[in-house]
Amino acid sequence: MSWHAARQDFGAKAVFDNLNALAAYVATEALIDPDSSYKINRTLAIDKIKRHIGRWLLAATATPRRLKPLLEELALNLQKFVPNRSRPRKPQPKPHRSHAYKRT
Repeated sequence: MSWHAARQDFGAKAVFDNLNALAAYVATEALIDPDSSYKINRTLAIDKIKRHIGRWLLAATATPRRLKPLLEELALNLQKFVPNRSRPRKPQPKPHRSHAYKRT
């Protein structure tokens, strides 16, 4: 990959991540109770936005009439947010030893 393609790819990813964050923010502000412990699942939101973004960019049809159903769909995919909870994975052995340690 050339440096120009890498820059374009990085820029497109940054713009798309910002668009996803903005859509999740707008859907949260408009459709979810501020005191709720549930938040929009942004990973699923990426998938939902990907389905529409190409059509919007090609036809320039991202109107509020078309955005509202998407924001409502994003607000349906909620997950409970529990502050200060983390569950790190248990360390597991690698499935195979390195080639340097294999018997010949």
